[in-house]
Amino acid sequence: MNWPRISIIVPSYNQGGYIEETLRSVLDQDYPATELIVMDAGSTDGTLEILRRYHDRIAHWESTPDRGQSHAINKGLAQCTGDVWLYLNSDDLLCPGSLARIGEMFRDPAVDWVGAGAIIFDQAGVRGVVEPREPASLREVLTPWKRSVEHVFPCSNVCFMRRSIYERIGGFDESYDYSMDMEYYTRALLAGFRLQRIADHLGRWRWHEQSKTVTSGRAFHFLGEELRIASDYTGRLPLEQRAGLRAEIAGHTHWFLVRRALNESPDGSRWQQLRRLLADAAQTPSLLTFRPWWGGLRRQFFCL
Repeated sequence: MNWPRISIIVPSYNQGGYIEETLRSVLDQDYPATELIVMDAGSTDGTLEILRRYHDRIAHWESTPDRGQSHAINKGLAQCTGDVWLYLNSDDLLCPGSLARIGEMFRDPAVDWVGAGAIIFDQAGVRGVVEPREPASLREVLTPWKRSVEHVFPCSNVCFMRRSIYERIGGFDESYDYSMDMEYYTRALLAGFRLQRIADHLGRWRWHEQSKTVTSGRAFHFLGEELRIASDYTGRLPLEQRAGLRAEIAGHTHWFLVRRALNESPDGSRWQQLRRLLADAAQTPSLLTFRPWWGGLRRQFFCL
């Protein structure tokens, strides 16, 4: 049987406590045509010892400083030779049998892109699932804060793409640190590629306190990058919808600025938060009509 070759790109940095389980979730698959690529950013926590232990089963690995996660993925894409590719974070997992399921689907040449469900888990067990659904409109793709479905796109660890997508739209935008996958999937969708969503749970997405999603992404970074995506692609909407989306972006930008001011200081410095609130108002005077901005200002002022 002619199975499509699947390249799995693992960007990594100081995830020595998880990466071996991640690698085994790929290497233990019952699939005959797998290419595993690990792009490590120079870990100092024992990751290299693990990579050396599996070196004969990894098609390519390196450990050199990079410009961030998006750059690591792009370096991996430049190395991969598969017909299909996926990037798998070094703390996430593939479920047993997932590659066989995906390989069977991509034997159909009409299939370019497959997104499955993912199980969210932590050390205590299952926390939930992410199951992508078809949005009601293109506008919903650009407005994660206002959708008829919870998830439009799959988690990155269960999002498989044919190589032709990369060849046509290029690599990941390295200016994104948190939502690089959402920007890429939006770009692919707007380029005309069809995402085929399947109900199978083919991956496990790990929730832990050291992940950047938990430490800082939820506070304000994701919202900031979601607003960038919406702004960049507003022009792809029908003309009559653009003004409404721009108004939504402006409103949510107010929330982003307040959340950034109150959360970006690692030591929780009240003076720094107060200075940021005032500086943002000087640059965006409409914040002066935004009640949460005043609320944040009062809290910081009276706590000094």
